[in-house]
Amino acid sequence: MEDGRQRQTLRLAIDGMHCANCAANIEKHYKGTPGVLDVAVNLANNTGQVTFDPSLASVDDMLHVFDDLSFTAEVIPEDAPLVDEARRAREEARAKHDVRVFATALVLTVLIVCLGMVPGWHMGVGSALAGLFVPDPNHVQAMFAGSLVLLALTIPVQFGCGARFYKGAFASLKSGSANMDVLVALGTSIAFLFSLYITFLPVITGDWTGQVAMEINEGMPYYETCAMLITFVLLGKILEARAKGATNQAIEGLMNLTPPVATVLRGGHAEEVPLAHVMVGDEVLVRPGEKVPVDGLVMEGSSEVDESMLTGEPLPTFKGPGDEVTGGTVNTTGSLTVRAQRVGADSTLARIVRAVEEAQGSKAPIQRLADKIASIFVPVILGLALLTFCLWVFVMPQLISNVPLPFGEVLTQALLPAIAVIVVACPCALGLATPTALMVGMGKGAQRGILIKDGEVLERLCHLSGAIFDKTGTITQGAPQVTACTVPERYLPLAAALEAKSEHPLARAVVAYAESQGISKLPSVQGFEAVVGEGVRGVVEGYEVFVGSQVLIDGEAVGGFQFRDEPKPDAVQAIGQLTDAYGVGCYMVTGDAPATAEAVAAEVGIPEGHIFAGVKPIQKAAIVDEVKASAGGEATVIAFVGDGINDAPALAAADVGVAMASGTDVALEAGQVVLMGNHLTDMVTALRLSKATMRKIKQNLFWALIYNCIMIPLAAVGILAPALAGAAMALSSVTVVCNSLLLKRFS
Repeated sequence: MEDGRQRQTLRLAIDGMHCANCAANIEKHYKGTPGVLDVAVNLANNTGQVTFDPSLASVDDMLHVFDDLSFTAEVIPEDAPLVDEARRAREEARAKHDVRVFATALVLTVLIVCLGMVPGWHMGVGSALAGLFVPDPNHVQAMFAGSLVLLALTIPVQFGCGARFYKGAFASLKSGSANMDVLVALGTSIAFLFSLYITFLPVITGDWTGQVAMEINEGMPYYETCAMLITFVLLGKILEARAKGATNQAIEGLMNLTPPVATVLRGGHAEEVPLAHVMVGDEVLVRPGEKVPVDGLVMEGSSEVDESMLTGEPLPTFKGPGDEVTGGTVNTTGSLTVRAQRVGADSTLARIVRAVEEAQGSKAPIQRLADKIASIFVPVILGLALLTFCLWVFVMPQLISNVPLPFGEVLTQALLPAIAVIVVACPCALGLATPTALMVGMGKGAQRGILIKDGEVLERLCHLSGAIFDKTGTITQGAPQVTACTVPERYLPLAAALEAKSEHPLARAVVAYAESQGISKLPSVQGFEAVVGEGVRGVVEGYEVFVGSQVLIDGEAVGGFQFRDEPKPDAVQAIGQLTDAYGVGCYMVTGDAPATAEAVAAEVGIPEGHIFAGVKPIQKAAIVDEVKASAGGEATVIAFVGDGINDAPALAAADVGVAMASGTDVALEAGQVVLMGNHLTDMVTALRLSKATMRKIKQNLFWALIYNCIMIPLAAVGILAPALAGAAMALSSVTVVCNSLLLKRFS
């Protein structure tokens, strides 16, 4: 709950979107619906996320929004993937149908083009047909008969294969907006109606001598223009759909990592069951070469497990009894018996997939520019087309010829450029520029063990100016060892007994040190209490014992421990690259004493003035604010990198919270960016990936805008014919998507 309002987020699978205006139309209707707090519609994967106040609106209210729109939507269950088997089957069936429609349009268009444009074919077919009714037909009669054949071939293309554009245009106008379908339907309809007029002009005027008809394109209609426009656009939509599907291959790959079946041990027998039937507590047999089906604990056996799908780390990890394994990882050498702890939607892999899907459905702030342009795109294009028509009617004839031209010829010269302007403009490319790049970029990150939670975070990360690193478990390995002890020998067992009750890394180091000193049996502890950020206290053998920065017995300090926590092998490299290659100021915060902190900082390359020592966990958020203020205030972007658990306040306070995952505890809720492999160099990779993705988004927006800036004037001056305009429009969105797919080369 934020600002006193309840929040519920609904994921939707939306069918029927064709361009950026479709997505903008849905968002506009949602924003006008009571109770809606936020909405984001993703054209690239045909999904939407709606956040609403359940005290003001219901799920049914959210679905009723589509009653007045030309789209359909269904709720995606919270624990389900965005693309389930049923939806995938529908999309495959739709893709096959689109191919059949295109094939039909292509065959008919080839016939229309040959008959209408190959010299002699139109007259030859027309003469033969007219000769069946009129002996020795004249030129106009032959032209009329040939045009009727073209009309018969064009009608199935225009109103059969092109029916989707009319349906989409009608529904779009009905809902108060105009999308790409309006442009295609309007452009092709003008060409078709004008051709119809030319065809029946002899009937309308009663002039079969050809004097009137010859004034308008020598009596030749433009049916091939209509057919070619529709066919090219259909081809473009097929190519676009296939390219869009390729942007989601990373998610598809993650979803396919878990095996469909698992071998469960029940009643002493191995039984192969569907993965959905495996329950928490079941023991699962994982043979060499098989994928681990569930998150669980190894009960028997030992093996090396390839966890590269989770961490991006190519080297396998040894697993034995008591170790955790993650569903989707690959068992390489030995046989393992695993007790299931998390299955289905609760598994690590399912949570990762869900996090990436939600991130891909989000919007980066840079998309606001495209949304604003898309919202006024179609009306502006129609205005430009009308202006083009008027210029060609009233201005261009005087510039072209000193002799007044027949009105029919003027009308022909004016209509074709206007149609080309209508058809060449494409809002699709603008709508796909951002989401396709986000989908590929975030999917690529997930494959490398880097989860970026939404587009806004990715854009902020691109402008990173400072990074604050927690020391223990982030810069260092999180396994400190005692290097010096001033606690008297007789009190060491008391301190070790108390620390044995704690899970803190320093506590484990004290226990390990006591064991190394020959203390194998520890006394019992009563009244154990962990004091957050301070230490632990309790009663041991009648003494009031407190272990923190010092050891206190009955309130009197008796000594303390010095620890050494080795930096991670890649810490120097990561901090050096951030500082030298990207100009990111690196800081370190720790609860350790200044001397310890300064030693570690010096070893990894963090300057003296960037060290915050003796800081309690609750104070780390204030450190973030302090660094941000000193670095330039709101204009800077500061990241906090921590283990994602006790650093939660600091992660939330930072502009970008980066959580280091710990084993299978991926800290998905703790940070906006999660580094699954616990490698600091992945922080550099995340920064590089964000910059690469933002670069692609800017390239896409540039190409989408420059395309229209170049093509619309070419169409307006008559250089670009309507049929070629349709081909150019179809290929523009394909170009943007293919440019996004180049992100797959990121390494």
